[in-house]
Amino acid sequence: MKKILWIVVAILLLATFSDHPVLLPYKQKLYAKFSDTTHSASEVKNEQALQKLANLLQEFGSTLGKGQQAELKKVSSSKAAVLEFQQSYCVEQQFHPLFYGDTIRKVCTIVQDQSNGL
Repeated sequence: MKKILWIVVAILLLATFSDHPVLLPYKQKLYAKFSDTTHSASEVKNEQALQKLANLLQEFGSTLGKGQQAELKKVSSSKAAVLEFQQSYCVEQQFHPLFYGDTIRKVCTIVQDQSNGL
């Protein structure tokens, strides 16, 4: 327990004196490293969420026709395509020639549930 306390104290001291000209370059390198790491972690999350959405849409589309399956694959091809589909057909409720009625509601529900991770 004492080791953890000393580590916290050391980090606080470093944070306090990190604007010192001797320590400033190291602080900037450390922040850049953390920034790069967090950015790459969020990219993986986006890719995983898109892959999960594609799998769910493919699973749902297995009962639909080939044209509808191709359209679902196209919709789940990129984040921009998903967001465009969601805006046009789920939010604005425009007419989609392949999906209507219960089918479009189910697709919109799947997209809405998974769009938080994108």
